[in-house]
Amino acid sequence: MLAANSILTESKLHNRTPFLYLGIAILLFAAAGGWVWVNYQFTDRENGGNDFAVYWNSARTVLYDNATPYGELASAKSQNTIFGIARRAGDPPSLLDLPFHIEVLIFPFAVINNYHLAWALWLTFLEISIVGTVFLCFRFLHWKPNPVVGAGIILFSIFFVHGLWAVILGNAVILAGLLIAGVILALRQDQDELAGILLALSTFKFLTIGIFLIFILLWAVIKRRKRLFFPFVMTLGILIVLSFFFFSNWFLPYARAIFTNLKFGDWLTPAKLFKDELPNFGEKLGWIFSGLLAIVLFVEWWLAAKKDFVRMLWTAALTLAITPLLGLPTYPQNYIVLIIPLIITLSIISYRWRSSDKIVINGLLIILFVGIWGIAIYSPNAKSALFFPLPVSVICLLYWIRWWAVSSPREQSDLSRI
Repeated sequence: MLAANSILTESKLHNRTPFLYLGIAILLFAAAGGWVWVNYQFTDRENGGNDFAVYWNSARTVLYDNATPYGELASAKSQNTIFGIARRAGDPPSLLDLPFHIEVLIFPFAVINNYHLAWALWLTFLEISIVGTVFLCFRFLHWKPNPVVGAGIILFSIFFVHGLWAVILGNAVILAGLLIAGVILALRQDQDELAGILLALSTFKFLTIGIFLIFILLWAVIKRRKRLFFPFVMTLGILIVLSFFFFSNWFLPYARAIFTNLKFGDWLTPAKLFKDELPNFGEKLGWIFSGLLAIVLFVEWWLAAKKDFVRMLWTAALTLAITPLLGLPTYPQNYIVLIIPLIITLSIISYRWRSSDKIVINGLLIILFVGIWGIAIYSPNAKSALFFPLPVSVICLLYWIRWWAVSSPREQSDLSRI
């Protein structure tokens, strides 16, 4: 009798399962639709999306004008979308800075004639990517934070200055952050082939994450993780070959666009900022500052060279945090990738202060959130003022937790828990 009841119950549950999945799917679609609608209300009323405007117009130039996405026509269309007027002589151009095989990802958005709707969909995609990056970090850390802490990290990642800035502009650097989080998770799970593929896909934002990519490749060489390299080279080669097959003359215009953007863009470096404050010798001080940080990073790379994943993870986090200060031209909007080293530090803090981790972690997030937003709001030159606070804060946090993470005995190391 009991067996019959058990079978009957299982049968009823089995019959209900498809309806359960259908209900979940409907709820997810409804939530996604609501999310897109909220974003569309914003994009329909506001001007912005400068980066996405360049991506979108460049893709439409290829699809509908059969012209290079890196030329004057695409630039003029982008300027008209961003500023409402055509580019005038002497104005800096708005040129595409993505290789063609990455620009192809914009084509589904480019077939949408309504720019504001396409921008809203892109915003939704980027916001989901930020949430995905946070969850990938939780996965490779084997960290299941308290729901209050987890929600706080997600909200911080989307709405702090650098996250919201990158989202509104439509900066594809968010996707680069998602990919490198995936690289770390793949390495953690010894899926080196997948790590190689993701590395190849993430090469499109080299000024922001290129130093990180070099470190990962060097570490893999020293650790003799050969399975990473063939997929990396093959994926990159296939992407480039396919790009030339569909658009044979894209590379030289792309290279010219990169150099033109570097020439005319309002890029920032420590040397430039130091020179603005100390015109006589500030530039030299800025290069000395960047040089000292490069030496620190080199020493940390050397110390991590033959170490295990734990030491590599901390050093990779430091590499991401130090990269903006090494003298490579960048914008503070690219700092969204620094949520990865920040989450790594927060996971260590959670292990060290288990009884009060909600207070400590959310307290740190509130301080960073309010402090950086305060700088952005009250500074007369927000872009320059925002250059140092976040990377310096993350570097300090990484060195604060360094002993607990990698230097303490193995059985006491907090990162060894992963």
